[in-house]
Parts: sequence; C-alpha cells; structure tokens
Amino acid sequence: MPVKARAGEPVSTLSLNISNLSEGVHQRTLEASPGEVGLDGRFSGPTVVSATLEKTSRQLFLTVEFTTEAVFTCDRCLEEFRKELGGKYQLVYVTDERAQAGIEDDEVQLLSPDANTIDLTEDVRQFILLALPQKTLCREDCAGICPVCGVNQNQTPCDCEVGETDPRWEGLKKLLGD
Repeated sequence: MPVKARAGEPVSTLSLNISNLSEGVHQRTLEASPGEVGLDGRFSGPTVVSATLEKTSRQLFLTVEFTTEAVFTCDRCLEEFRKELGGKYQLVYVTDERAQAGIEDDEVQLLSPDANTIDLTEDVRQFILLALPQKTLCREDCAGICPVCGVNQNQTPCDCEVGETDPRWEGLKKLLGD
C-alpha cells in the first residue's frame, strides 16, 4: 500500500526522496512486493532495488540495479522452476527543459523543479519484463520430454527409439556430410 506524501499524493515503496538532497552520491536500497511493482502471479519474491543517485547542480544521475524471483515452466520438460532475474539501468533527470532540448534520448527525463520524489516503480517493472527470458529452461542441458513415451528424460532416461528423420531434411543432411 502506498505511503502518503506530505502534499497528499501517494508515494510508492520504490520512491526516492530527493527533497533537500545535497550534491554528491547517495545510495538507497528499496524493496517492494510483486503486487506493488505491478507484476503477475509468477513473481514470487520481493523486488530489491539498489539505487545510486548522483546529484549535481544541473541534474540527477540515477543508476538502478534490481533483482527479483519468478516461477517459470520449462519449455522442454514442462517442470516448474524458480529463477532469479536481475538487471541494471541508468537515467538522467534534468529540471531545465533547455538542458533536455535537442536530446532525443529515452534515458533523459524532465523533472519538475519542485518535485520531492522520483518514483522508480514503472521503470523497474518495465525493465523486469524486459529481463524475462524468451526461452525458459530449467537448466541449459535439459533433456526434455521423450516424444515417444512422454517421460521426463531429466528424471528417467528411456530407451525409446526416435523415428526416422523426415525425408524432406535429406538434402540438408547431404550438405552437412552426414
């Protein structure tokens, strides 16, 4: 549940308080539940965010590293497994539109001069979703399911013989020298 800010607007658990922040490097560690970040039911553990904020008179340079854990179904053997996801991103916040003018960079954000917080929730959520693997494997050498008997070959090797290769692949086989 969001915490209320002094001005009455909600503040996320993944917000950085930048009011009265002195120039220099500041580090914060934040933690949020999957629901607070807007992640679905496959995410089982908290999202831990390590933020480094470097403030100068003209800008804020933010580096964020995040980790979380999710439950996936292996694409080869159909077993569920847990996997830690993590990543890193950087953003620059400027308070003067002239400093942003001419820069068409997604890594530069305009920040209101009277802003008290930077909410990292949506950026962290998007970077977590980008960190999802396209192919989910419980391990790199997963043997998968036997196409003949259906047994999980990681647990029980089988003696099934896989049928002959489709004759349409014969031309490729000749090219490979097999």
